[in-house]
Amino acid sequence: MRQYLLLTLGVFDLRAVLFLSVALLTFLYTGCASTSGNKADMVKADVARPQSLFLARLQQRTTAQTSELADGSIKVAFPGITAFSHDGARISDEQQSVLSSVVESLEHIEYQKLTVVGHTDSSGKLAYNNTLSQQRAEQVKAFLLQQGLTAERVTAEGRGPAEPVADNKTAQGRAANRRVELVLAF
Repeated sequence: MRQYLLLTLGVFDLRAVLFLSVALLTFLYTGCASTSGNKADMVKADVARPQSLFLARLQQRTTAQTSELADGSIKVAFPGITAFSHDGARISDEQQSVLSSVVESLEHIEYQKLTVVGHTDSSGKLAYNNTLSQQRAEQVKAFLLQQGLTAERVTAEGRGPAEPVADNKTAQGRAANRRVELVLAF
């Protein structure tokens, strides 16, 4: 009986070893389990995209509002921040702080082009507002260059009062329309 028991255990152990060996080889050849379609892997792949990395960093540093445009570029807006005084092109301290956060968020990220878009409210003459919006964009561009961005990749564009985000009939609306936005192409 003892020999029969040992023989049975030996066969059992041999079967277990064979089964585990086959299972181990199967896992090694197939990669254990398929990870295609795994949400965590897709997030990791998405974060590897420069624009995704930029957005994640920016979100940690500031409350800037971002949106993806039809061409895949990213628009960065700064609602609630008084960027400029009425009839002025000097960047407010609050705007400078947020712009510094944008530059920090772009550190070691490849982007093709950053366009600074300046805006005005609708008070005053159109030609003057167009010039003022360009001056605002140029001031922000100069600030970004001082912070370390390269001149070859940064452009400035003034759009005057053509694209209001608030009602120009109120002081609060006019203040909101005196702004800059950044458009980043990756």
